[in-house]
Amino acid sequence: MKKYKNYVALFYVLSVFFVIPIYNKGTYDNISVHKTDAYLFLCGVTLILYVITSVIEDLQKINDESLRKRTFSEVDIAMAVFGGLVLISALISKSVKESMYGVPGFGMGALAICLMILSFFFISRYYFYNNWVMHIIVASSVLPTILAIMNRMGFDPLSMFSNGGDPQNGLYVSTFGNYGWYSEYMAVIIPIAVYMVFMTKDKMERLLYGLYIVLVIFAIISCGTTMMLISALIAVMFAFKRKFLPDRKIVDVKFVPWIVVGVMLVYLVCVLLISRNGDLANGRGYIWKLSFDLYGSLPFDKKLIGVGPNRFMYALNEYFEAHPEAMGEFNARFNGLALTSAHSEYLDYLVCTGIMGLMAYLYVIFRVVERFLQTGLGKKDREIAFIAVISYMIYAFANFSMVCATPMFFILMGMVAKERR
Repeated sequence: MKKYKNYVALFYVLSVFFVIPIYNKGTYDNISVHKTDAYLFLCGVTLILYVITSVIEDLQKINDESLRKRTFSEVDIAMAVFGGLVLISALISKSVKESMYGVPGFGMGALAICLMILSFFFISRYYFYNNWVMHIIVASSVLPTILAIMNRMGFDPLSMFSNGGDPQNGLYVSTFGNYGWYSEYMAVIIPIAVYMVFMTKDKMERLLYGLYIVLVIFAIISCGTTMMLISALIAVMFAFKRKFLPDRKIVDVKFVPWIVVGVMLVYLVCVLLISRNGDLANGRGYIWKLSFDLYGSLPFDKKLIGVGPNRFMYALNEYFEAHPEAMGEFNARFNGLALTSAHSEYLDYLVCTGIMGLMAYLYVIFRVVERFLQTGLGKKDREIAFIAVISYMIYAFANFSMVCATPMFFILMGMVAKERR
């Protein structure tokens, strides 16, 4: 049955990377809602396939001591604790329904988070690396990237701008919607391509990945953000080290906790400094200050466990009702638009799942990094996944969870932390 479970894992991985970015209904109207529904559908199909192929067999082996001994690793425990806190936060929130699904159009509530956590467990146990899978993952981004470039050149081959919008100057690109969604998706893909250019021994592969990177550079120039360049730089630095300094140790595992703490302190200092000027980081300075004010206004129990997954917008509206002067300033800046997140995944977790949820999430990251340093160095499959994970985590400093990228992040974490069975 292990072979069939691997087939199910391959179905899930490829469908998430292929279907979610491309799927649309020919319009940008509610496109994020459609993608969220598509993701939930794919998860449902995967769960059904898993039940068919494995549950009966697993129940038959429940008394196998060898299985009991290797059920949960430290990474698994950390992920389970995080999932438990997400569920608790949802169940004790003011609206269980809102917390379970999340903001309409984003859908990053407890349901999606728990499905992504389940995908981590599934991938880490049953996915077996195949080189061609990574090729397909990168290839799946070619069409969306070409469409993004064409949009910025003023062409709309899919008639996505049928409402009269200008594809050259609009905020929307390709089959994603907001160009920030496309950029965060590419933050996961670009490191894979850069790594392959450096590390592959096949000349044809190097040529094709080189051409792909040229294509991506055009996309970055036309519609990307500087964060995409940071993603590429991360991959270049790591691949350079592996290519030319393979025997030099990156860091001792015992220093990982200090590194994680140091990085988060640097991030916190940057956020606090930027939040002193509301116009910095494309308006994130104001949003981050507002997020800290919102968190500070929460009662003690909500500070611990949060207002509920993906309920930032609802909590902010309640904050505005109690602080009309803050609402006045917000409306002056955003002209009454809804603010659905803190525009930082870590601040989102702080508000939505509380300090306990955020610490659990950071602990998951620490354990994944630790697992990689213990068992992943020198293993191509884990190295590819790891640099993509790091790229996403850095991108998440100034962006939020979304169906076009976050499920892929959990898949890649599962590849980093996977067990050797």
